Amino acid sequence: MSVRKVTDEDGRTWTCKPEDSLPPAPGRDVLLLCTTPALKNLVVKVTVSWQWLKMAEKGLARMIVSHTPAHAH
Repeated sequence: MSVRKVTDEDGRTWTCKPEDSLPPAPGRDVLLLCTTPALKNLVVKVTVSWQWLKMAEKGLARMIVSHTPAHAH
């Protein structure tokens, strides 16, 4: 299973891993589960392209933050 860490504009480090442990199939979206120690007990779910490991770090971080509940910012 692939895991990726990205840092958002607020300096929080997010660890993301696919919900499914199988390798992503070409052309199929992947549901990521992302967590950060800065926001305990929060799991942010983001649907991304199957090539999510190649995404720009800042772009992935912005997607995570945009899916974070407003009360958690």
